[in-house]
Amino acid sequence: MSNPKEHIEDIPWQVERFQELTKKQQSVYFDVEDFEEIIDYYVYNAQYKEALKITEYACKLHPASINLMLKRAQLLASVNKENHALELLSVVENLEPTNHEIFLTKGAIYSQLHNYEKAIEEYTKAAEDSDEPDYVYCNIAFEYENMGNFDKTIEYLTKALELNPGNELAMYEAAYCFDLLSLNQESIDFFDKLINRHPYSTEAWFNLGLSYINAELYEKALECFDYALAIEPDHNSSLFHSGYAHSLMGKFEDAIKIYHSLLDKDGDDTDAMIHYYIGECYEKLEDYKNARIYYLEATHLNSEITDAWIGLGVCENELGNISIALKNIQKGLDLDPDNTAYLCILADIYYQEEMYEAAAAAYEKAILSSPDEESIRMDYADALAENGFYEKASEILMKAVEEIAPSANLYYRMGALLFLRSRNKDGAFFLEEALTMDFDKHLAIMEQYPELNNNQNVLNLINLYNPY
Repeated sequence: MSNPKEHIEDIPWQVERFQELTKKQQSVYFDVEDFEEIIDYYVYNAQYKEALKITEYACKLHPASINLMLKRAQLLASVNKENHALELLSVVENLEPTNHEIFLTKGAIYSQLHNYEKAIEEYTKAAEDSDEPDYVYCNIAFEYENMGNFDKTIEYLTKALELNPGNELAMYEAAYCFDLLSLNQESIDFFDKLINRHPYSTEAWFNLGLSYINAELYEKALECFDYALAIEPDHNSSLFHSGYAHSLMGKFEDAIKIYHSLLDKDGDDTDAMIHYYIGECYEKLEDYKNARIYYLEATHLNSEITDAWIGLGVCENELGNISIALKNIQKGLDLDPDNTAYLCILADIYYQEEMYEAAAAAYEKAILSSPDEESIRMDYADALAENGFYEKASEILMKAVEEIAPSANLYYRMGALLFLRSRNKDGAFFLEEALTMDFDKHLAIMEQYPELNNNQNVLNLINLYNPY
């Protein structure tokens, strides 16, 4: 059909004509391509049932059209009529057995039905004649990932990248799998081999840099980001992670300079996160005034960055603005009410201000949110001890031993608190257990409670259990 009118408000003329004719209840005829345009419009606007009705009508007018039947099958699956879709696809396969789109559609439907092995079988057929087999291999990799078979996932992602080293989907999925499994060296080896074959792949260098960050090899990560930026100077992800790597190395001034070079490049949401990271660097430098400026700007650009509200609260607290600090931390908690780290920060400020009941309530909520997290119990006990509540601190630690499991950290704290209360016999029991579990950790507890260095009973036990 020729196009008789211009598009109005981006609505294709076919759709306007179709709606006009159906409204007048007149007979409708379009060729296959025009019907596809109409169907795609309704799919794009998420009107799947209407699109399905149109495919039924279109298929009656063009019963030999493979494309229309494929669209109908896809729409049947989208409205949870997978079995009807598969029946139709079997008919289509008999008509055109080498059409890889049929196998792709069947693979997607079997995946939707969680029949991953059957999905892999169909995708494998599709790969044989596909114009983009690397993306088909990605689909196969996803099915193996759904099955928890990460070795096969990596195998097919590798196949995809061998065919197309620029396949970013395969690259990022491989990086995700390695990160998920904490396979840092395997990730480094994978991207290193990819770079050996394709030395000018920006994304390969970038992902190798991420692998080195995960392995805490920050200098090597920076080298990778430098290579990525040499190939593609505007690769902002490499520039951002270069700043991040500098911050992880404690080079906060360098990180700030890099983050500043990124501002206004990618839009407000990205700018908000960059302002947050600049604020974090200033906070680490204990420059709380500048940190506050950037945290505040981050919240103005995006009010849902919870860490920015918490950072703002920490800075206000350090600057002596307690009521403002508490308000900002509460804003962070409103967005993420069960975040145990935030609750512990709130509790510490309450203890600092001698608001003991509010502090205890915050710690108790944190424990309720993460009952198996030992560090929360230890922070709670430490806060109590710092405020002179040794008996209550001991109760918290003993409850942790009973509810979680005995550990050197808990036993060292129990022993220290008991010695500080002159309960030397009980303190000796816990300290002996802790020294047996992990002798070296006694250094941290002696630093935390320096008065123990004047306790001869404690020193005698340390010398007794010294394995060196």
